[in-house]
Amino acid sequence: MSKHAAANWNTNLETGDSHVDLQHQELFQLVTSLDTAIRDQDMKQIEDIILFLEHYVVDHFGAEEGIMKDANFEGYDYHKAEHEMFEEMVLDMRRLFDSSPSRTHLIFSIRKFIDRLVIHIRTVDIRIADIVHSLDHDTAESS
Repeated sequence: MSKHAAANWNTNLETGDSHVDLQHQELFQLVTSLDTAIRDQDMKQIEDIILFLEHYVVDHFGAEEGIMKDANFEGYDYHKAEHEMFEEMVLDMRRLFDSSPSRTHLIFSIRKFIDRLVIHIRTVDIRIADIVHSLDHDTAESS
C-alpha cells in the first residue's frame, strides 16, 4: 500500500452520512489503483482513474452540496468554490491524457489531485459531520 496520506482512511474521517463516507473511502482506495497503474505502466488503468474522477466530481460533490444546501450550511460558498477548483483539475487531467502528454506529468497531476482532495476531506468535508449530527439531534428531539 502507498505511503501517501491518501491511503489511510479511518473512522475519524466519517461524516455520518453513509453515502458520502463510502465515496470518500473509494477515493482513498484510488491511491492503490494509481500505484498499480504506475507499476504496470498501464495507460488504460490511468484512463479508468480519470473516468472515475470525472464521475466523482459530479456525483460526490453534488451529494455533499445537497446536504449543505438542505441545512443552510454557512460554509457552503467556500465548499462549492473548492469543488469547482477540483472540477477544473479533473478537466485538466482529461486534457493532458487526451493530448498524449508525458505519462509522468499526467501521473503527477493525478497524485496531486488525490492528495489535495484528501486534505479537503480531512479539513473541509469533515464539517459535514456537524450537519449530520445536528440533523440526527433534531430528529431525536422531535421524536
